[in-house]
Amino acid sequence: MINEKDIYMALKKMTLEEFASILNSYNKINATNNKEEKNKEQTSKKILYTIDELIEEYPFFTRYNINKAIQNTGLPYLVIGNKKMFNKEEVEKWLDKESKSKKEKNKYEI
Repeated sequence: MINEKDIYMALKKMTLEEFASILNSYNKINATNNKEEKNKEQTSKKILYTIDELIEEYPFFTRYNINKAIQNTGLPYLVIGNKKMFNKEEVEKWLDKESKSKKEKNKYEI
């Protein structure tokens, strides 16, 4: 086990360049850990879109297509106040499911 006296003696023998090198290494490790924590926070947050934001994010959607998808194929949405909100993860799952089912339908067409 390293005690304070050993650390003090090691620091006393160290040159300024060696200390700066160790400090830079520590800062790099700390920076990468912070980036990983921020990425985890961003992925854990739920992203909700309004209809306009959904159209902006996925340009192939129109207001008409969104309403039709809600009625016919069950595009998942939430109602908050008087607005329809769409969870990004659920929309992406729905898109994957719909694209797979369309591929299977087209597979048997002549």
